[in-house]
Amino acid sequence: MSSDVEPSDWARLDPWFEAYLGSGSGAGTQRSDRERVLREPGQEWEAIDSVAQAGLNSKSTLFCSPPLQVTNQDQLTEWWTELDTWWDTFSKAGHQNAIEIADLLEQSNESWATSAAPFETDPLAADITGTRTLRGPVRPSGELDWSQWLAQLLEPSAALVRELFGVPSDEPPNKVLREARLPKEDGGRRRADILVRHPDYGVSIEVKLGDENYRKTPETARLIERHYDDVRWDHILLLPKRQRGRLNAVVSPSIDEHADGTREIVWDESGPITVLYWQDVATAVRAVLQRGDVVDDHWAANAYLFCATVEQHISGFQSQPVIDRMVDPSGVVETVRPIVVSDALDEQLTYLRSRLGL
Repeated sequence: MSSDVEPSDWARLDPWFEAYLGSGSGAGTQRSDRERVLREPGQEWEAIDSVAQAGLNSKSTLFCSPPLQVTNQDQLTEWWTELDTWWDTFSKAGHQNAIEIADLLEQSNESWATSAAPFETDPLAADITGTRTLRGPVRPSGELDWSQWLAQLLEPSAALVRELFGVPSDEPPNKVLREARLPKEDGGRRRADILVRHPDYGVSIEVKLGDENYRKTPETARLIERHYDDVRWDHILLLPKRQRGRLNAVVSPSIDEHADGTREIVWDESGPITVLYWQDVATAVRAVLQRGDVVDDHWAANAYLFCATVEQHISGFQSQPVIDRMVDPSGVVETVRPIVVSDALDEQLTYLRSRLGL
């Protein structure tokens, strides 16, 4: 291996390098590594030469560091041969999922175009994930931001409250409270994330993203009923679907799955608390939009963007442009990506089939 390297030598690697950094793959490669090589090419290539030469001369595997192994050619060939069958099966499955999702998104676009919605394409038709430094048109950064956005949509919309919670009312809530303070018996305070108030009925929503402190949920529900005892309350625990296993592991009793698809936990201190996933919220928003049951154009645009952001940022669903690149990859990033996000693709398939009634 030669130690001579010029800046022009990197030109043929630039397209791959930029695509890899922008893919969201979490690769550890940094631009500073490349810049260091350009500043001190001799020193860097000499270090690489010594490792490669040791591997060529070795009769057995040389362990350089946990993430790097140099082995002789015979062993390397044998190992990859054993993986070939597994790799072919796994990669074909991921690619096939992408193909089916692409077809479902086309069907969904047709459904939106013929619906009463003020939009003609599925919320996943555009990629709003952006890059590492620019994550699309909005960047909710935590539970407070997501809670505020959801509250803004619920407050003026009787249709969304009815679709999401089954509230038998044609009127929007008379009040939606955020971060309502609830005094505790010991003098402390608890905060309720969202309280949706009707004259004789209320819904409380505890909003979760990464926080797994689920044990405060029944206490908060009990404090709400004590502090606002003039109405009947239903209580909601809202979390990402990927956390359902963790929720089951840390709460007692575990989630009770009903035949109609609803889920609840029955705590002694608060009674039943309904478990909703963020996908359920996106599904409700989709239904309201496609019926054309919107408050006004501003609300519709806000709801449409909220739905797309929930699906792509929280659920990890892939947008149509990304899916199209998986179906017809132009490089290694698009070829490997279906494998990296295989679980999300499986979930997205189920989600889109359900939305299309398939």
